[in-house]
Amino acid sequence: MRARRQNGQQDSSPVSVMSETPALLSLRGLRVHFDTKRGESHAVDDVSFDIHDGETLGLVGETGSGKTMTARSLLRLVPRPPGIYAGGQALFRPKITCPGCAGVGCDSCDNTGRANAPCPQCSGTGCPACEGSGIETIDLLTVSERRMRRIRGNHIAMISQDPGKALNPALSIRQQMAEVFAEHRADEILREAGIDPEEVGSLLRRDARRRTSFFERRLLSLPPLRARHRRLRAVVDERIARALADTRIPNPPKVMQRYPHELSGGMKQRVMIAQALAANPELLIADEPTTALDVTIQARILDLLAELQQRHHTAVLYISHDLSLVRRISDRVAVMYAGQLVEIGPAETILSRPMHPYARGLLGAIPTTNHRRGGLVAIEGTVPELVDVTPMCRFSGRCPYAAPICKHRNPILETHASDHRVACFLYNSAAELGVAPEDMPSRGGAS
Repeated sequence: MRARRQNGQQDSSPVSVMSETPALLSLRGLRVHFDTKRGESHAVDDVSFDIHDGETLGLVGETGSGKTMTARSLLRLVPRPPGIYAGGQALFRPKITCPGCAGVGCDSCDNTGRANAPCPQCSGTGCPACEGSGIETIDLLTVSERRMRRIRGNHIAMISQDPGKALNPALSIRQQMAEVFAEHRADEILREAGIDPEEVGSLLRRDARRRTSFFERRLLSLPPLRARHRRLRAVVDERIARALADTRIPNPPKVMQRYPHELSGGMKQRVMIAQALAANPELLIADEPTTALDVTIQARILDLLAELQQRHHTAVLYISHDLSLVRRISDRVAVMYAGQLVEIGPAETILSRPMHPYARGLLGAIPTTNHRRGGLVAIEGTVPELVDVTPMCRFSGRCPYAAPICKHRNPILETHASDHRVACFLYNSAAELGVAPEDMPSRGGAS
């Protein structure tokens, strides 16, 4: 269904050497905490990874491991207060329309229609702000709210877990889809309608951005503005119908006029995908997009995501607790537990030869035809409290290999095989950590 990509080794810095071009997104030491009555809860602690152009990174872990909070942080959607961005960077390199082909696709942009934006501070020559790459680099955690609004939906889009809650029940599908184009593609809509954005009056510009008042809408229904208003509406309707048709929704003009409660779960999820991809973002965050769907619809949605990703050359952060789905769609997999990243590497490697005991437990809990009845592996214990945590391996209370060092030191994510990083003392020696051998976990049974 997809072509595997050769990804580079990740060091303590998440920037990969997969290619000379920097990653589309570099998450470095992200920390998200919450103020609670009992203290500060560490929802996400020191999470780092890269996502490259056109790559699918699967983020897995049980409920409450911090997957969704990590994703919401990329769009700065964590409520503050009580949320706190306690540290880290989310370095994003937005794209622009390829100047050589005007977005159609050419050899210089690898037929994506997009190109790297030059750094505004050095005009592409290289400076500390862009880390010498010459490519515009912005920190999503510190950029202004005005710039963040231009990024959401335009450069980074998100598919929520439950489309029934994400879609507004009081607005038709057309109205909700039109908001994306009004926010991010108003000038393009004006041009397609035969109206010069540079010369248009403020009323038609507000009409293209769907920001007109009741009185202004009455004016637009009268000559001579009525004809232009109808052309704008026709262009928007055509774009909405095209976006819905891309997700294989039958009869888009009819679906556009419906409300969310009139659609099935699978149809609502397709509408969410169409809305997310409407502005052709560089990064799509899919937060358990098939959780509320039955198995047959799940397969269709996954096939659809893969097809649209290939067509739009979009990078995908796919969040799930279902490893069988992640295996099907991901190029690389990152495993989270209790707010921390415990293992990351190529999907085939992690899903066939996991190194961290938690990742092994997740795989052991997946039923297969080779399992005897009652033979599924259960991970004993529960996720620890994350309020005012002390340095320790957060999986030590449930780990069969736990040793004294695991109770008072936090393991760091280290490279132990090509493109494969794991945070576990099983793969360290007592000498390199400066502890007694009896304080180290035994490798018996670990490979």
